[in-house]
Amino acid sequence: MANVGTMRSQLQSRRAAISEEIWKESHMRSGSKKLAMLLSDQQSRQHVELEAKYSESKIEHLQAELSKINSNLQAYQSQSAVLSQVPLIPMAFKTTSKVSFSSAFSEIAQRHYHVDPASIYAAIQEFQDLRDSIVAVSKNSEGLFLLCNYYKQLNIVSKRFLDKRLKHGVAFSWFDAISGTLAAQQSAIYEKAAVLFNVSSLHTQIAAQQDRSTREGLDLATCNLQKAIGCLDYMKDTFSHSPTKDMSVEMLNMFGDLMKLIPQAQSHELSIWEAEKLAGLQTDVVSLIGYAEKTKRISESYKAVCEQVDEPSMKGYLPACWVAIIKIKDAHFRGLSHYYAALVHILLSELFRHGGHISESVRTEMHFMYTDTNKELFSENVKDHNGFALSHLDSACIQSEYAVKYDRLCKDLEPLKPLHQLLTETNEQNLTKRQEMANIESNAVCPSSIQPAAVDLNPPPPDFSTVRTRDGFKALGPLPSFSAENSWTVPRTVVLRKGKSGFGFSLQGSYPVSFVDVEDTGPAKVGWGRGEGRALY
Repeated sequence: MANVGTMRSQLQSRRAAISEEIWKESHMRSGSKKLAMLLSDQQSRQHVELEAKYSESKIEHLQAELSKINSNLQAYQSQSAVLSQVPLIPMAFKTTSKVSFSSAFSEIAQRHYHVDPASIYAAIQEFQDLRDSIVAVSKNSEGLFLLCNYYKQLNIVSKRFLDKRLKHGVAFSWFDAISGTLAAQQSAIYEKAAVLFNVSSLHTQIAAQQDRSTREGLDLATCNLQKAIGCLDYMKDTFSHSPTKDMSVEMLNMFGDLMKLIPQAQSHELSIWEAEKLAGLQTDVVSLIGYAEKTKRISESYKAVCEQVDEPSMKGYLPACWVAIIKIKDAHFRGLSHYYAALVHILLSELFRHGGHISESVRTEMHFMYTDTNKELFSENVKDHNGFALSHLDSACIQSEYAVKYDRLCKDLEPLKPLHQLLTETNEQNLTKRQEMANIESNAVCPSSIQPAAVDLNPPPPDFSTVRTRDGFKALGPLPSFSAENSWTVPRTVVLRKGKSGFGFSLQGSYPVSFVDVEDTGPAKVGWGRGEGRALY
């Protein structure tokens, strides 16, 4: 486990270094192109254009290396899972450069709050250290706590210092998690979205580390994936205009749909393994119908994700390894749905051959299994059901061969031995069953489409209530009053002498209190109107 953790740290460090190099080369390319437009000498212009092409070539090389890092799925799996499980696709982590708050916050404290910056220096430094700590976090619960703690602190600090009305001048720079492109904005909302993206990414990476061959491990992985989906959904609702593609709505939709599929697929595979262990897989017609519906549901969902990654805007952006796995899973589960449907008809054919009859419960399940009501589906003709079985097996063989082909075409998948083994065994299973039925009499029938099972997923919104935080800038005053929304004058001292009827005003609120109902003829009439003036008690 330590080796895997070290590999993840090395990959993250290299990803950050590559992102920095891409940013530098992008600036050089942009500068060279602008200089070429200004030069009148042809030879000089050609030399500058050559420099721009060199930078372009280097950027492509760096992005290809970044794609390979994102394709290294084994680094995010546990030691045992690397040898036994098909890896899931974890979201890549966004990298960022350090930000300095000292001068901006000190200037705002003096200009807006009229306090000595020295009084909040410790609080500024504490927040600075917290921000620096999220540049490279550990990929575990400790890293998750750091990100969540910073996110909550950012909510407080943004109300005091990072409001656009204060013209704070603090720019937050984040690199695209996939392409390495840099984007900087003077917006706390952008910073929050990037942090929330990394919270979601870290949840998927923690899920990938679980042993999903056990119920306990699968439940932990599912819980983390559900939290990741909740973060992505929240981002779509609160941050819809991203300067980088990784946080665009289309990418968030793709990531969310993909994360919803993983627990479904893993749960099904674990259920099949448990059923085979109990030797009950091929004797229960109702269970087989359920397997067919579930795998059809999974394949339909993967098909929708395939359509998303095949969009022109996605081509060349996502790592080839990710696209290949998505297409493999689509074909694999589509083939499995046909295989289980074929087993249903084989068992029914055996039942009718021995003089049995279809039960009402099975008939009902058959109605739910198919999208139409082909009368041959409910007949007790052995040849009809043999025909349906052969049709489904033919489709299963075609799909499993597609999966094997996609696997062979992607070189980045070569280290994933569990994936090769799964696809090979599934293809051999389909071909063997098809050969067993090669000489069986059957009627030529048109197979009906399998109805996918309904899936109800309600991912929770991000919840940071378990992370306790405090306002380090209490010295400025209570947050509801002493924030960017309220303007303040320089504090001054006013001496009032009590008159016959008192001081001539009333107090309202608490910390700070407001002077209200100032009498026109009272001692407090020093230019204040209703609600003007504050006294801190």
